[in-house]
Amino acid sequence: MKSTTLLIVALCLIPAPISAAQTRDRGNTGMRFQSMDANGDGVITRDEWRGNDRSFRNHDWNGDGKLSGDEVRPGAQRPARWDDRDVEDSIARDDDWTEARFASLDHDHDGRLSGKEWHGDPEMFGRLDRNRDGTVSRAEFLGSADGNADDDREERFYDLDTNRDGRLTRDEWHGSPAVFKALDANNDDVLTRAEAVGGGSTIGDEFGSVDVNGDNAISRDEWHWNAAAFDRLDTNHDGRLSRPEFDTPPAIDLARQSAAYKAGYERGHQEGIQAGKEDKPRHWDLEGQRELETADSGYDQRVGRYEEYQAGYRAGFRLGYHEGFGPR
Repeated sequence: MKSTTLLIVALCLIPAPISAAQTRDRGNTGMRFQSMDANGDGVITRDEWRGNDRSFRNHDWNGDGKLSGDEVRPGAQRPARWDDRDVEDSIARDDDWTEARFASLDHDHDGRLSGKEWHGDPEMFGRLDRNRDGTVSRAEFLGSADGNADDDREERFYDLDTNRDGRLTRDEWHGSPAVFKALDANNDDVLTRAEAVGGGSTIGDEFGSVDVNGDNAISRDEWHWNAAAFDRLDTNHDGRLSRPEFDTPPAIDLARQSAAYKAGYERGHQEGIQAGKEDKPRHWDLEGQRELETADSGYDQRVGRYEEYQAGYRAGFRLGYHEGFGPR
């Protein structure tokens, strides 16, 4: 009788078989975009991704055609690949969401970022400003406003709006449901552009955003990026960047760049020249060019990494725009 009892107890202690569904759920706990991982393998392919090609490429940090590893790990940050050649891209697209970064941007130390202190693109500022008070609080910047982390805040409205109807449904939204609900001001279960990113302009003055004190020069204290880039732009070596110095396209040694960078550079240069010529009769509007924001015209994944193509495109476009527009 005693041995029978021990056998029953032992059998009860043997774990029950785990179903495939349970295995998937356990393996993907905490995974970003988990609902898109149809086969539960911890990897999101383009076929599984709900969104357009550009949106997928935005999240495919290493350009391998799938989302995996850090790309789907909550809280992971895009690897820093900033250097002198794409300082413009670094300014336009901030992706450092740390306390230290917030402190460096908060010039007046009031615990909030005004539009003047913000150096990224205006659309991202609007996405961060969840309560629409015209400033970004520390909690909003760190992604913890209202206790709801916005883990997809770098995604732009245009990239999310797959069917181009000017609205975002929950199927098109990649962030958390709580953030969607917080932004949906009229509770109609769709987000307009105004609700998602605010009603401000999407065209910014990069020089003006860095020149925090408004003295028409950028000092080293106002500069947040690579010191070598500052020195390269400071052509008269006075320790300050004037607007013409800031706007001067960087010299590029194409022989040392990747194939993707070269391809982007050539395409951007051609389209930049055309855009400059078109704007000549009107007014200089380099920073207002939509092409600089997307920087993926003509991209084919066979040429190489998406981000390298974008960096080359932006560098070529800026140079071409100057050439096409001519003397100002």
